[in-house]
Amino acid sequence: MPSTTFPRSGPEIGAALHAVFATAVGPGWPGRLLYGLASVPAGALGLALYVALLGSVVAVIYGVGLLLVLLVLATIRGFAGVERGLARILLGVEIPAGEQVRRQSGLVLKVRRLVASAGTWRAVGWVGARVLLGVATLAVLFFATIICVALRVTITWNVVNALPLLGLMALTVLGGLLLLDAIVRVATSVAPRLLGPGAEQQIAALQHSSRRLADRNRLARDLHDTIGHALTASLLQATAARRTLTPADDRPVQPDFARQALQHIETNTRTALAELDRVLTVLRAEEDGRDPAPFAAPSLGDLDELLEGLRDGGLPVALTADVDADGVPADVQELAYRVVQEGTTNVLRHAGTPLTVAQVLRAGGTLVVRVHNEPPTLLDSRPGPGGGRGLAGLRERAAALGGTLHAGPTPSGGFELTVTLPLDGAA
Repeated sequence: MPSTTFPRSGPEIGAALHAVFATAVGPGWPGRLLYGLASVPAGALGLALYVALLGSVVAVIYGVGLLLVLLVLATIRGFAGVERGLARILLGVEIPAGEQVRRQSGLVLKVRRLVASAGTWRAVGWVGARVLLGVATLAVLFFATIICVALRVTITWNVVNALPLLGLMALTVLGGLLLLDAIVRVATSVAPRLLGPGAEQQIAALQHSSRRLADRNRLARDLHDTIGHALTASLLQATAARRTLTPADDRPVQPDFARQALQHIETNTRTALAELDRVLTVLRAEEDGRDPAPFAAPSLGDLDELLEGLRDGGLPVALTADVDADGVPADVQELAYRVVQEGTTNVLRHAGTPLTVAQVLRAGGTLVVRVHNEPPTLLDSRPGPGGGRGLAGLRERAAALGGTLHAGPTPSGGFELTVTLPLDGAA
């Protein structure tokens, strides 16, 4: 038998009520009818909140009203939260919550946002609208009841007029229901504007969402670059180690070379796992609403270590760097590193182990990063061709920094990747 526990927190209670109302009523005319009938007690509560707000403002003169004002404003925001829940359940209107004052850090900041937030004063406006809706609902119910009672009491019923009077009473009730439905539809159109986030909050939310998507795309590109390079280099080194341990013809066994290759495979694997762990940590922090911890992005100073493992694995790659890293912005250095990383990975994937040159040169106000390889060599276990996502990602990142990318075959039969980046920051 499944065990049940009573909900303890506010969100748990809200979720339980949502499940009950959604199952019993739900959106549609039953939900609108129940919402309309709830306008009377909600309007009375709204009127009480207005009176309390006015009284607390008057009490400021006596020195205690300020705390009362804050308390009433917080209560009004809580009332607006309940109203959002009713609109979602009974009317089927999805209203975003907007800014959450209680999630602000520090009491002073919470108080400041409570008073300065436009959402608070829109909630005050909604309380006024709820009072008017409650008055209108009460007037409809009152006059419909009066008409029905008058028809029953003031007119003598008999066989002749009973049916017409019943029809008239039915029309009165139907008219009251139609008016009540019209009132609820007015509330449905007004609620998102007063209970939802304002234009400034929506713009901020869109900007935050755009930044989050951009960060996720950057993480995906970094993960693609790092994992792809690590696996490709490890395959190259594993192949070289296998060949030295099982040499053909009369070539001697080279255990030192194989040991060195295995060490680089271990290093590449640790680097890939660290990058994967970093990406997962950032994603978990975003899901929990926390700011991810900063990390050290690769720079031009890391290029020697990047290419060292490739040389030990059998790729003859030379690095020509004629630039002072101190004068290059960090984002440009990171992209230059990714260009060399992606370029050498593509050489291994598509061309084997030909002679390769990586160049990082300064030309005026730009940084030129070039990876050039000679015609392909035969390699029996090189990885298959990729899907072209690496170069496409580099082109997007270069364009974001105001640079350009060119990739294509050379007259000698090799391949060249060239990225030009401005040094005065991103465009």
